[in-house]
Amino acid sequence: MPLSAHLLLAVTAIFCFASIYAIPMGMTSGHQCRCLTTTDVEINQRWLQKMEIVPAGPHCRNTEIIITLKDKKMVCVVPESQWVQNIIKKLYKGKGVKK
Repeated sequence: MPLSAHLLLAVTAIFCFASIYAIPMGMTSGHQCRCLTTTDVEINQRWLQKMEIVPAGPHCRNTEIIITLKDKKMVCVVPESQWVQNIIKKLYKGKGVKK
């Protein structure tokens, strides 16, 4: 077999291996919901450190609200819960943010 045929075979093999390893990584990284379960149990606002709102998108079809507590635990809450909506309204009102 001539040298050009060996080179073509080697390049083709490299591209095949690269595509085999690249496809699974692109399919799984960052394309999934962060919240596996949610709770609607009210959390005392004194324990809240941070609230993160992750809008629905290609990574997840659900809007996710992730609360970080002062003890660094993260809790996913039901976005439609009345107490969660009240906290969001207070945050928007206090910051002067308009929808």
